[in-house]
Amino acid sequence: MKNKETFVLVSLEEEKSKKLAQVISNTTSRKILDYLSEKDASQGDIAKALNLPLSTVDYNIKLLKENDLIIAKDFLWSEKGKKIEIYTIAKKLIVIAPKGVKNVKNTLKEILPLTLFSLIASGIIYLFTQRKEVFTESALKQTAVQEGAQVATIASELVPQTTTMVQPYYLWFLFGALFVIFIYLFWKILKSKE
Repeated sequence: MKNKETFVLVSLEEEKSKKLAQVISNTTSRKILDYLSEKDASQGDIAKALNLPLSTVDYNIKLLKENDLIIAKDFLWSEKGKKIEIYTIAKKLIVIAPKGVKNVKNTLKEILPLTLFSLIASGIIYLFTQRKEVFTESALKQTAVQEGAQVATIASELVPQTTTMVQPYYLWFLFGALFVIFIYLFWKILKSKE
């Protein structure tokens, strides 16, 4: 069984995009995909349900499997001892990249770990900055009142009337990381056009 990726990514320059377009434009293949979207079935079940010759179904099943649009989910044994595969739709998105963008899949695989790391790191920074205690004017006044009215008067005169704000360091980190990822992608696109 092939690896379980959640998308099929092809460039317009690849031969695979032409094959994929031919399969999707084929009426019989679309009927088979439509049928398999409702329930899993064998080639014989598909041929009976769609009133198609078994050879036509076999040919289209092979094309659909080659293009990662369906997979053999399970199998049964016939009365004659023959292995009968049960097919289902491969739950994948089809992404067709424009011309000039080469190795999009590899580039996405390169930046995905960096993006996840950036999100996790900014979350950790957020948690640590939120735990930081910020002393406000009211907290200082309360302490001063407990020690006496005279000290409270002096403290209220010494404490500035502005409120201290905690800097959102997690946002600065996240935006910085996303900016670096954007620059990297831009550089890769420019390099691929050369």
